[in-house]
Amino acid sequence: MSLFKQLMANSKVRSSGGCWTCRVRRKKCAENRPECDTCKALEITCYFDEEKPAWMDGGPRQRQMAEGIKAEVKKQASQRRDRRYLEILEHGTRMVTISDDGDALMPSARPGASDTDPSPRSHDTASTPADSHSTSASPPDIAWHSQQPATRHQDADSLSEGDLHFLMIYLDYVFPYLFPHYRPPVLAGGRGWILDVLHSNKSVYHTSISLASSFFAIVLADGDREHEECIAGMIHKLETQLQLGLKELQKEMRALNANSSGFDVQRGLVVMQSIVQMLFFEVTTSCNDNWRMHLDAAVALFLQILPDPELWTQTLNNLYSPAWPPPDFGMRRPWSTNQAALRFFTATLIYLDVLSSVTLGTSPRLCHYQTAVIPGCSTVPRETEPVPAGPLFLDEFFGLPNWIVQVLGDVASLESWKKLQVQAGSLSADELASRGQVLGDAIKGCLEALELQAGDNNSSLATTSFPLLVADPITGSDVRQQPDFQIIWLLATLSYLNVVIQGWQPSNPQIRCPVRKATERLSRVPRGSCLRALAWPLCISGCLSPAEDEDTYRALARSQGPLQIFGTVKEAMEIMEKVWSRRGRIDETWTVSKCLNMLGHGVLLI
Repeated sequence: MSLFKQLMANSKVRSSGGCWTCRVRRKKCAENRPECDTCKALEITCYFDEEKPAWMDGGPRQRQMAEGIKAEVKKQASQRRDRRYLEILEHGTRMVTISDDGDALMPSARPGASDTDPSPRSHDTASTPADSHSTSASPPDIAWHSQQPATRHQDADSLSEGDLHFLMIYLDYVFPYLFPHYRPPVLAGGRGWILDVLHSNKSVYHTSISLASSFFAIVLADGDREHEECIAGMIHKLETQLQLGLKELQKEMRALNANSSGFDVQRGLVVMQSIVQMLFFEVTTSCNDNWRMHLDAAVALFLQILPDPELWTQTLNNLYSPAWPPPDFGMRRPWSTNQAALRFFTATLIYLDVLSSVTLGTSPRLCHYQTAVIPGCSTVPRETEPVPAGPLFLDEFFGLPNWIVQVLGDVASLESWKKLQVQAGSLSADELASRGQVLGDAIKGCLEALELQAGDNNSSLATTSFPLLVADPITGSDVRQQPDFQIIWLLATLSYLNVVIQGWQPSNPQIRCPVRKATERLSRVPRGSCLRALAWPLCISGCLSPAEDEDTYRALARSQGPLQIFGTVKEAMEIMEKVWSRRGRIDETWTVSKCLNMLGHGVLLI
């Protein structure tokens, strides 16, 4: 994993009679031949010759061999973890797939499953959590969320002090860093549902500790080798917790597939939470495209949880639990954990779906859900009161209004249409320009409105935007910065649109102008989570920027300090460097999608 390559390894007392591999690694050796158990477990070359190898010279050759073996250990560790996860996910989602047209295929081989009834029993308002677990006998390795409350409390009481500290690091620092704009008001329950999910979903629990461990290790290291042993401990904890999370995810999938009465919405939501959490772990810490597999599985589950977009409000209402919030709260009651989780993960999936479509050069798969779930022209006022069950507002989750995410998806759809027309040899430049002009006019009109809003110091932003009762000391995000944040996204989207219409022409005034404006605004963005949340527009604008602005973008990445490797800013910078190195050798057929696949894998810039 790329994250591990940024950190330092541990040093322990070497074996005196072990293999030369363990000696050069200064690790304890099992000392069995012809391949010691230590090297066999790590799947690395075991040097067990009687004669001392020439490279064991105590000098440069030995150091070079040590570095080579260290790299082999890390590579094999990453491959082993990926293989195990692929096997778990493949087995667990064998009956949860997506057809070529993006629709979910209901499990048909499971006893009692129905292909004709798309509404799971959990949609019934009379059902309770207890009802959903009282059908058939549970498997021996039943998922944690399905166990009896006494067992759950016993597990919670046995948490180590270290785990509790890492959970607080996750809640206080990691989650706000990944989602700096998600701060629901206290009357809506705030972010308390996250703690409940950590308690009830053990896969999410372990993955969160893994994320917190990597976050803490990066901040602790900061290029300082004095903390080598502590960092190694963090890496070990990360890997251990991740393996536990994978095992729990496998149990959750088995519990979901073992239900003989049909698809269980609540269990499906639990599995979807776990998979999306794994997706964020992979994107945050790895250089691979495993996120595609995670996203496919999560989308397949979502399509079964909500088979019809028009059932969104009904499905949300049916997930209300009388345990919390109590019914006597009346209309002002906060969201229950399941309701809050469905809202958050639905918003996240729609957002991920749009950004992944840019990377993959395809239309968003969930675009037909947007009208019902994230309408572009909703006029519902934003207040501190809990909003009724209904449409979602993505600015509450990601700082972007629904229409900005929708128009980005529309541009991706236009690029997909163009690609199909080119393949068929029937592309009409006039039709492409006409389709693009509609989107371009909308983007430019909204840019003008946002620029006026951002430049008006006496605007009514404080009363019309999502108000905060308490300042958030973690993210430092200010609601007054939202217009600038949204303008940067729109400028990058406009640049993307112009590339789709006119081809890759960075010197074209229609492309150069929005890129220059985006660069100016990006240079004024505070470092930290605000800049991390701009990884996509940062990369698009940077790839199209002139040579004289390269150092500006490098400085932006460096401003993240050690945390530039936690998330996608580092990958965005690597993509920019590759594009810059090919200046003058990229023709007009080059695309934004090709940029986002330059590292040998598709990058999801979230």
